[in-house]
Amino acid sequence: MGNRLEDQIAIITGAAGGIGKDMAMCLAAEGAHVVMADVQATVTDAAAELLTKFPGNKGYGITVDITKGVEVNVMVADVVDKLGRLDLLVNNAGVNHPMTPIAEITDETFDWVVGVNMRGTFNGCRAAAPVMIKQKSGCIVNLGSWYGKQGFANFSVYCSSKAAVIRMTECVALELASAGVRVNSVCPGNVATDMHWNALKEEAAIRGTTFEEMDKMVKESIPLGYQCQPEDIANAVIYLASNDGKYLTGQALNVNGGCLFH
Repeated sequence: MGNRLEDQIAIITGAAGGIGKDMAMCLAAEGAHVVMADVQATVTDAAAELLTKFPGNKGYGITVDITKGVEVNVMVADVVDKLGRLDLLVNNAGVNHPMTPIAEITDETFDWVVGVNMRGTFNGCRAAAPVMIKQKSGCIVNLGSWYGKQGFANFSVYCSSKAAVIRMTECVALELASAGVRVNSVCPGNVATDMHWNALKEEAAIRGTTFEEMDKMVKESIPLGYQCQPEDIANAVIYLASNDGKYLTGQALNVNGGCLFH
């Protein structure tokens, strides 16, 4: 526990579980007041858990569909009204699709993945920008992926959506730099979450192998030899949002155990 984010007001989307929930706990341990947002109503339970662990925290849970720009605007306005400012927005919410040849991907799948990953990130950046410009300070961290840095067969929509997040990050960073606002992305590799395990189970079934074999294959593909933990992603976000990362903007920081070097 430290104080690198002492009294910062932060919003994390996709915070009901997985990386987002663990990240909220890590940011709170560093002194941030964390508003936890998610389309799942259980985000209020996650927020209650955080407040039990950090009773002085001013954060709370809020249900929001990030694919709806109006809802995201309301969320940001609510946070500024209640807590006075917005220092950090983490556009963490994201979804993947099962391993699927492009000829078999439905319109519904395309719209869902692009809607959450790209439009959701866009909606967050758009809502936060005027607040942070007015403050002349702030930090936005978008969750990309190493799948956004190179193509993988049968993941065309997911890879494309995350590539768009990385490029959007660069654009917004250049736009907001003169206001002292920094914008970066964190690009995880294989993170040990329910989303990852479920994806491995789906892929194992498609490939006609076992979950254990898929897990072994993934671990062997990672130079460090093990899956990323959610706190590893949280630590990267804390670095970018703290004074330690004050000279970084427009970057796409790999946190993937050495799977990709560009």
